[in-house]
Amino acid sequence: MPMFDINILKNVGLTDNETEVYVILLQLNECLASDIARRTKISRPHVYDALNKLLHKGLASYVLKKGDRYFMPTDPIKILERLKDQEKILQQKYLSIQSIMPQLKSLRQPLRDKPLIEVLEGGEGIKTILNDIIKTRKEMLAFNTLGKEFKRYIPEHFLKRYFIEREKHHIKSRQFYVKGAQIYRHPMVTYKKLQQPFNSVALFVYDDKVVIFVLTDIPITIRIESKEVAKLYKEQFEKMWEEL
Repeated sequence: MPMFDINILKNVGLTDNETEVYVILLQLNECLASDIARRTKISRPHVYDALNKLLHKGLASYVLKKGDRYFMPTDPIKILERLKDQEKILQQKYLSIQSIMPQLKSLRQPLRDKPLIEVLEGGEGIKTILNDIIKTRKEMLAFNTLGKEFKRYIPEHFLKRYFIEREKHHIKSRQFYVKGAQIYRHPMVTYKKLQQPFNSVALFVYDDKVVIFVLTDIPITIRIESKEVAKLYKEQFEKMWEEL
């Protein structure tokens, strides 16, 4: 068994079969497909399929000996080279989309005569809202904040970046929380505690938006964009804030 976590190889774009075959190639250095099949539970057709994909990705090569293909691994540094190439391609795609972003935004006509209501599912919905808070750079008010409960749905590194951006752009917030909520202490946040039972529903208000997070197994995020609705919630928040 290799003395490293082979799942790391899967994270860079190799399938289970490709990962297993590639590790065996590194161990044997030169072998037939039948040699690999004997050392694993992968069927020979799937071994050939994995080898062909590794050849295509530049992670394997072969030599012909008496009509038989003997496969060999290329230098593992090729994995890093592939990631660098992918990074360049991704950056090019990013710049391409960025160049037409004004035109794309102009095509999306906001509904001015009535509130815009969106329902977002999963962790991506939560990330969308947190990114939007950074983009608007307006104070955020929370009637019930949950903090560390969000870690169940989005990566911790994303939350860390969110708080770094909050501090960088001086985006303040005032937040109510209840007993049992695992809040984040942050220089941009002022907290007040409510004497209410814990629940997994959070409500944020910022800019002209009201957001409700329902943290069930698959989280639901409801965003209402309306000056009138946001104004109503902000007024109610200020009243509660003064009373506590």
